[in-house]
Amino acid sequence: MYNPKQQPTMKKFITLTFLLFTLSTLCHAFNFETIETNTWNDFEGTLGKGRIQLSLYRLDNGQLKGSYCYKKYESKIQLTGQITGDKIVITEFLNGKPNGRFEGKVFTDKLDRFEGTWTDNSNTKSIEFKLTLQSTCGSDFGHRYSDFYGTDDDVEKFMKHVKTSILNSDKEWIANHINYPLKTTLFKGKAITIKNKKQLIDNFDQIFHQEFKDKIKSLCVCNMFNNYQGVMLGDGQIWINNRPNSTDDTFNYIITAIINEGQI
Repeated sequence: MYNPKQQPTMKKFITLTFLLFTLSTLCHAFNFETIETNTWNDFEGTLGKGRIQLSLYRLDNGQLKGSYCYKKYESKIQLTGQITGDKIVITEFLNGKPNGRFEGKVFTDKLDRFEGTWTDNSNTKSIEFKLTLQSTCGSDFGHRYSDFYGTDDDVEKFMKHVKTSILNSDKEWIANHINYPLKTTLFKGKAITIKNKKQLIDNFDQIFHQEFKDKIKSLCVCNMFNNYQGVMLGDGQIWINNRPNSTDDTFNYIITAIINEGQI
């Protein structure tokens, strides 16, 4: 991940290193028959004309659990299913009742893909889905963000607040949730070290410029990738972590990196 302590002259090297690290971390050979249990498998793609994010977790007995959401709405729909060979059947639930099912296969050619048909519970409507594996991360099913204090909902609500605050130019809130000093770039790539809240507010519009805001708007806060370095939004545009001195009883989160160069 982007290291805030690196010197500005290392910017291009840092960006390349971050890209290579991200790709090596996210891109694994994918096979549901041999993949480890206790692993989240995160797909993105289309369900009909809508763009969705779908995450599946494989249990020891081959059962699958998880959720998916339309990226536009960021509201999770729960899933449970089973895998037999390369065939997957997953039922979705709304308000605790079956609402439809995904039936498809895993393809591991140039890309790791999960493709097939979604059918509603009355078998009157069928929609094609095409999904591509984006990331895998190991953690407990009940605590995806296992290095974070609080629940998974707490983490995702915080990232949603980050996203909303950026889009609404809530400079004060963002400035209060930055881990200083923080190295980032201004519009058109000028490197800068943000040392304090005032400096963040003064440079807010140059850091969170319109092109970057448009990218942030398109990103989904459901089932985000995480590792020992924190939780990232999108391809790493925003990284968060526990606020220092957090505990099980008293915790909060903080922004630890802002990658706004459009190169990842």
